[in-house]
Amino acid sequence: MANPDEIRQQLEPLNDEELISILRNHDEEEWRPEVFDIVKSILRERGVSPDEDSGIAAAEQDALDETAGLDLVTLAEYPSYVDAETDRLALEAKGLKVWVFNEHDPFEGAVPGAQLQVRAEDLNAAMAVLESEPVPSSDLPPEIAEPPCPKCGSREVTENAEIVEDAKSSLPQTAWLYHCASCGHKWSE
Repeated sequence: MANPDEIRQQLEPLNDEELISILRNHDEEEWRPEVFDIVKSILRERGVSPDEDSGIAAAEQDALDETAGLDLVTLAEYPSYVDAETDRLALEAKGLKVWVFNEHDPFEGAVPGAQLQVRAEDLNAAMAVLESEPVPSSDLPPEIAEPPCPKCGSREVTENAEIVEDAKSSLPQTAWLYHCASCGHKWSE
């Protein structure tokens, strides 16, 4: 079992939507069971009810009100709201209006997820943006950019989930590791 204080330190930098997504997805293959109680505690300390997706639900209701009568099409589907938000930001940076909707209600037994929707007339332009080469990390705002490689300082960094052996447990765990394309160094924060 990992130290709860260490887990808390790793989770506290995440924003409310990311923490809510962890609770909503409740992926025990990705997260240790004790993580969920720690996430709830962090959200309560921030004044966010972990038992209701209040921030996300309010944003989705605003989007429903704003899009009433528009001819929207689903551009992409994502396993979580946070994943959809990343592409929404990229598309809006190109001047396209985009909305994120929760695809399923996890309380009805369906797998949670999110849909990214655009106006039908913007579909081709939006697809072109998503299919284009990713923006280098160095060109992204600091709050969403990957950190530079601690070994060589390169910004050619990606983050991927990998199955790793945990010295404290006999079971393999999923860990998010940063990979430097320049020097091959791997690390976690």
